[in-house]
Amino acid sequence: MSDEVLQVPLRKELDALFGQHTAAGHSRALVYGVTDQDGLSHAAGFGAVDEHDRVPDADVVFPIASMTKSFIACAVLIARDQGRLSLHDPITKHVPEFVLAGGQRDVPTIEMLLGMCGGLTEDNSWVDPFINSPIEDLLARVSKGVRLSHLPGAVFEYSNLGFTMAGLALSRAVGRPLAEFVTEELLKPLGLTSTFCDTAVPEHLPRAVGYSLDTEGNWVAYQPQTSDAFLGAGGLVSTVRDLTRWITWLGSAFRPARTDDDTPVLSRLSRRDLQRVRVFMPPSLSLTGIGQARLSSSGYALGLGVTTDLHRGTVISHSGGLPGFWLAMAWHPESGHGAVVLTNGNRGNPSALCVEALGRVLNHNQAGVTGHLVTLPLAAVDNTLRFEAQADRLATALGGNTPAVSTPLTTRELDVLAQVALGCTNSEAAQRLSLKPETVKSYLRSAAAKLGTRTRHEAVSRARRSRLIP
Repeated sequence: MSDEVLQVPLRKELDALFGQHTAAGHSRALVYGVTDQDGLSHAAGFGAVDEHDRVPDADVVFPIASMTKSFIACAVLIARDQGRLSLHDPITKHVPEFVLAGGQRDVPTIEMLLGMCGGLTEDNSWVDPFINSPIEDLLARVSKGVRLSHLPGAVFEYSNLGFTMAGLALSRAVGRPLAEFVTEELLKPLGLTSTFCDTAVPEHLPRAVGYSLDTEGNWVAYQPQTSDAFLGAGGLVSTVRDLTRWITWLGSAFRPARTDDDTPVLSRLSRRDLQRVRVFMPPSLSLTGIGQARLSSSGYALGLGVTTDLHRGTVISHSGGLPGFWLAMAWHPESGHGAVVLTNGNRGNPSALCVEALGRVLNHNQAGVTGHLVTLPLAAVDNTLRFEAQADRLATALGGNTPAVSTPLTTRELDVLAQVALGCTNSEAAQRLSLKPETVKSYLRSAAAKLGTRTRHEAVSRARRSRLIP
């Protein structure tokens, strides 16, 4: 047995972890960065980011897709703190064109739309072709009547349309174009000098090109995309350097104040409010790759996902995807460690890589829960019966008495559920399984019906408890 005591440096370990993504052909390029409490501590790039075969670095500009949402939500809180609007305003106060179909009277608030519990139908497979639709066209569509799939404020369901409406409400409340307000009140004061709306990127900056593989295995470039109406849902571009500065600033609100944390952009209290869960999902009991049980509780804040487990504590994250791009960011507020991953392809799972890298950083630095036990955030759940039902399901899983599924699920239904369990959107699952997004949605519906559940997350939880998926 070897008696070597020299350890592989963490940076080399992380470079190897991320380098395999491009080596396996999941994307043409990948660039990542990791942070500590002072910001970016290491970055590296692999592959080719454009037709000139340039290797990406921390300053190459990528579209960040749905990672835009945390910036927009932050801008909404800036306007709130300025007294321009309230999170409790019904969306119709600022966007009267928003009409509910079928005589529905419960109008979602701005907070509900930012927290993905506004009752609107999940629309990931629908929004990409319409990202550059003019605002006037989108408003004409919603004025004909929007059908809700759930009561506002009741359950999580990811809606780009809802977030777009909240962004439009912000623009009208402050009397300025959304792009202008976000740039002048947020991006510039924070020194995010390489983060722009996708219609205003300086020509001299190096930009990533999105790619897909054709049937012959050749990389084919996508045409550049810009947003219009859906700017608020996914229209920003940024770099690893700026995004690591962003997540460090957000996470610093949970650590003791420092003398260099005196930015007037948004108070520490409001930054914590941004990252506070608005809607919870059922607790999850899963197995790691080495067979360890992992109990976690998750939910959605304002444009951000929040996960808490007994080992690491709280991790905040979000991913994004557009044709030719898959991006992710995650951070551990207590320790200040974080990770950002940007790729110019739609294969593999950069989101899982991002979380894996953060986990390795936390393990290396022995960072996790310190001095207290992590408890499930029960006090924020306003419906006791709803929690009791979740607790019963969790107890069933722990006790090994798994509920029976009367109608067996097909192989494809299980494949789709497994991808959703990894955090994939419908579009991402479709790409990985070589299906159409509409087909993925159909499989999800049929699986949910067989499992007796209403949402994708309930379906994943039930399938896990029935030991149908990992």
